Amino acid sequence: MKTVIRLLALLAGVYVGFRFPDFDQRTDLLMHRSIITHGLLAPLLLYAVLGSRRSPAPARLFVAGVALAVAVHLSYDLFPRAWWRHALIHLPTYGWTPIIFSWVWIALSIVVCFFIALKSAQGWMGTAMVFICSTAVFSYSLPTEHALWRPLVAAIVGIGIAVALASRRTNRDGFQT
Repeated sequence: MKTVIRLLALLAGVYVGFRFPDFDQRTDLLMHRSIITHGLLAPLLLYAVLGSRRSPAPARLFVAGVALAVAVHLSYDLFPRAWWRHALIHLPTYGWTPIIFSWVWIALSIVVCFFIALKSAQGWMGTAMVFICSTAVFSYSLPTEHALWRPLVAAIVGIGIAVALASRRTNRDGFQT
């Protein structure tokens, strides 16, 4: 029963994370590709609130689901048809950011979101569910996207960097080993 509840929490997180980045299209408060919805801010906030080791497993897996779905969404967004207007990251009160900022923000957010997903999942079962759900979300998104290989490579590289960062251990003196 615990596994079913954990899986449902992960899937609920995936559902929220899959829809969250484009929430900015359904509000008059934000422009599309707002930095608030298209990046690491919301998953990082969720991780800070619900992702700690002291949080119950369903809460952590919800965070993992949100983070992995946002990372997959951003893997596709890293390769728009053209870097112009709504493909760029939008900062409230500033406007559209330069291409290099937008690209770096999205790429960094992919890595951070996958890192959050892995750290929140904890344990081999949670990590396995993150990898399986990442593949499922990527596959589910495919019919509505115009590209496959570059976003797939971006997701794989993002996961690879996140795994490398997540697997580093800190010794009791606070240094990485």
